[in-house]
Amino acid sequence: MTDQNKTKACRKPTQRLKDSPLNEEDWVDAALQILVSENVRGIRILALCKKLGVTKGSFYWHFNVRNDLLLAMLKSWRRKMTVNVIKTITRSGNTAYERLRNLISIPRRPNSPTFAQVEMSIRDWARRNDMPRDAVIEVDQIRMEYYINLFIDIGYSAEEAASRAYLTYCMMMGDAILHKTLSNVSHDEFLDGVMKIMVDKK
Repeated sequence: MTDQNKTKACRKPTQRLKDSPLNEEDWVDAALQILVSENVRGIRILALCKKLGVTKGSFYWHFNVRNDLLLAMLKSWRRKMTVNVIKTITRSGNTAYERLRNLISIPRRPNSPTFAQVEMSIRDWARRNDMPRDAVIEVDQIRMEYYINLFIDIGYSAEEAASRAYLTYCMMMGDAILHKTLSNVSHDEFLDGVMKIMVDKK
């Protein structure tokens, strides 16, 4: 047996992530997992191929270069954690007050810790790179606009709504980070407290 054949015989078989062909979202999800567990420098084509159990040809079927994957990650984050959330919240209550309360409750929902890890990792990445920084700015503006419109629908002027929207967004983002370690405030206590502070009884 030649040395080359010995190498092939000793090589472990590739373990595919799934039997069906990978799609773009599979690559994005795998890359986001690496972003959370390591950082953006850990997102390498060969590392992803090993993680997914495929060759580089599969990567280049979906993306021309690594940067295309990074951009797809940001688009996926924007869609899942902003655009889709807004659509869901808009359908979640009969009044703007109910929708606002439902929006503020998001960090305490069961699947939110995973989303929070992705959010923090992208924001950390944005401290050092323009592309994620631009995506974060856009997402924050979209979220703020939605908050503002909720307060306007409740009955506040545009100026007052903008002020209350910013403070409420700060509270929500802070709770997403702190509620796991400072858990002496219950879900309902937090929601009731924020709504009492930010929405006057009319």
